[in-house]
Amino acid sequence: MRAAPVPTAVVRAAYWLILAVGLGMMLRLNMPGHLSVDSILALREGRLGIRETWNPAIFGWLLGVTDRIWPGGGLVVVLDGVLLFGAWGALALLRPRASWLAPLVAAGAVALPQVLIYPAIVWKDVLFATTTVAGFVVLAVAARGGMNRPLPALAIAALLLAAAGLFRQNGLVLAPFAALAITAVAWRAGWRRALMLGAGWLAAVAALTFVLSAVAKPEGPGLPDRAGDRGVRILQSYDLVGAAVLDPQRRMPTIAGARPGLDDRIRAVAPRLYSPTRVDYLSRDPFFGDELGQLTPEDLRREWVRLITEDPVVYLRVRAEAFRWVLATPDIDRCLPIHLGVSGPAFALKDLGMAERLDRNDQRIFNYVTWFLDTPAMSHLAFAALALAVGVLLLIRRDPADLVMAALLAGTLVFTATFLLISIACDYRYLYALDIAAVTGALYFLLDPRLRRGERA
Repeated sequence: MRAAPVPTAVVRAAYWLILAVGLGMMLRLNMPGHLSVDSILALREGRLGIRETWNPAIFGWLLGVTDRIWPGGGLVVVLDGVLLFGAWGALALLRPRASWLAPLVAAGAVALPQVLIYPAIVWKDVLFATTTVAGFVVLAVAARGGMNRPLPALAIAALLLAAAGLFRQNGLVLAPFAALAITAVAWRAGWRRALMLGAGWLAAVAALTFVLSAVAKPEGPGLPDRAGDRGVRILQSYDLVGAAVLDPQRRMPTIAGARPGLDDRIRAVAPRLYSPTRVDYLSRDPFFGDELGQLTPEDLRREWVRLITEDPVVYLRVRAEAFRWVLATPDIDRCLPIHLGVSGPAFALKDLGMAERLDRNDQRIFNYVTWFLDTPAMSHLAFAALALAVGVLLLIRRDPADLVMAALLAGTLVFTATFLLISIACDYRYLYALDIAAVTGALYFLLDPRLRRGERA
């Protein structure tokens, strides 16, 4: 006699219980959070209301707001945890049935360092990932109802994805994918309404991005924000030095004309200083950095554009090698796979009244993480493959919420691809969003893995 199926409510309850335990474990193990140099500097900016680094302005602003409520980064840790685990919990409401596969996979997901540890690291990359996932899940909830009366959900999703795009500016590429999903879901009710809804939502994201940028900009002497300019300059210098390694005979006439002898100097030091793993190694020769710094932005830009237009093969080889390191992390130990404790410049810690920390608990957590290094559990390539596979399955099934979740996966893969053009370091956190989006898509699909379109609950 065939056993009766377990009620969906029971499976959902087990799934939610696992996520609740996971959230509690994450907070219990990691509070009051882990702060790296970037975190400490951003927290100082937020507390003092200044802008000195090239951290996104909204990152420092958010840390400043939360710091006034709860000094330090603890409230951001709670925010990350609630966004991530809350979004995963809401996935169970998107399907009419629930499979036991989802609680089992959720238990495995909670054990991953990306879930058990990373939400407690106060990084903009983590905030980008959690706000992005939460934004798409909110859209999927609206899609479950066929985009009927979707304004509250659309507004919340627009706010989340606007913030996500400010945490990582290349993350704005996900907004058009979300708008496309909104249009596709609403298409059945009429193409005009669908196009207006998708375009209007995308315009709302753009408007909220502008508003949040204005709100987050610290008050001060009124100087223009040069963080983006500094980032572009670093990228251009990195590419030119990398090209000098690949093609030592290549001339740089613009630089030679602006600073006679500097092109020869670049070729001489490039093999010693350049590494596709990170741009920071260029600073090992402070004098060389000063020489590059004396180039005007226009001269540096012209030489960089010349590299791209006249030597595209060399340029693409430089970019491809940097991208290989950030995506494949061939030696993950060189790519900062985790940060634990508190560390930062002495002056910043003093201003914040904080001390460096690397205690026994941090050491235990690190030992735990080492079990996952050099395995598929911490491989962006593995999660990219998972995202692609789940995305295809969702497009085959094509329920309304499926289209939104497929858009999340497709947008995250495109976000990943943007690092082909901008990568300057292989830090594991840069593609953290890829891992989390892939796990989100897998949890959603495994809640109800039937390929036929589901009836309404």
